[in-house]
Amino acid sequence: MKKRIYLFSLLLCFSCQDGMYAPGNEEGTLSGASGSTGEAPKTLLTPPLRLDFGDFPRAIPVPEVSGELAAIYHADAEGDFIAEYTQSDMADTLDGYVTDNRSFFTEVLRPAVEPYLDSLRSLQKYRAVNALTLFIHESFQEFYGLSYYRWGGDITDRDQPQPPGYTRSTRRYGMDCSGFAASPYETAVLLGILDSTEYESAFSCFGFKYICQTDPEISDGGGRNGSTNHFRLEVSDMEKVGETVTTIPAGTTPTDAQMEMMQAGDLVIKHGHAGILVEINEALYFLESGGGTLSEGGLYTPYRAKEALADFAASRTTSIRRCLPEKELTSGIRHY
Repeated sequence: MKKRIYLFSLLLCFSCQDGMYAPGNEEGTLSGASGSTGEAPKTLLTPPLRLDFGDFPRAIPVPEVSGELAAIYHADAEGDFIAEYTQSDMADTLDGYVTDNRSFFTEVLRPAVEPYLDSLRSLQKYRAVNALTLFIHESFQEFYGLSYYRWGGDITDRDQPQPPGYTRSTRRYGMDCSGFAASPYETAVLLGILDSTEYESAFSCFGFKYICQTDPEISDGGGRNGSTNHFRLEVSDMEKVGETVTTIPAGTTPTDAQMEMMQAGDLVIKHGHAGILVEINEALYFLESGGGTLSEGGLYTPYRAKEALADFAASRTTSIRRCLPEKELTSGIRHY
């Protein structure tokens, strides 16, 4: 289903750390920083510009697209239509389609992750979020196509009904840019990896709800016509929480010093759009749902971060934001 990029770069070894081990006979053991084939873990001397998911081992295997599952979870499934939807803070009503991504998470994704939960919970938080981000992105591509973008879609189905006319807004499954960027955080809270009352979960609807309820200066206002939206994070909400790691001025390429400041799980945000950074073979890559960076050349594959960020920031100033603890390189201590 996905295009494959063949690698010609020289391979070097890297260390398996933070509780991610090469697979053995024991079920539910995470494998390598991005997985392992049983051989010595390897990293690339010069990380390739693009990586296909088939070109590196993954920590969490994606679910098989069986005929039974494909009959339910497929790109053409239409969402339920709700007529005259309203809220207490809305003066009007909405007619539109809603997503059912939560059932995909509950019935398909969660059972695939559960054998690895103990290992995930033992990791530094950025590594757990990294594994979940890669897993979610690849799983959605396998079931719904390389571009699984759906206007107004998020993994917990909090968004208001969306009318037809927007990109794939009638579809039952799929996520928009902020929905995908928040999805590993929301999944991590649902799986008990992140605490919804701690700042580490600020990029999830659960953490955002807690912040809104405890910080009078931050409120949920991402719904239609200025209404609330069940604490569903829009891009504008993501700009309210977390901390700025660095800023990339419009039309510039991030410096090496800026790249050194970044880590997996950091959100990449500009006006109206968001993506997320992941780590593969100890190198940073970029992922997004929608937008023109990941889809350049029709590839939709993980894109080396420095070049991807230059493309992402070509016309708009971009900020790198973080809510997770900084990664600890020399010990198992977690810095909060």
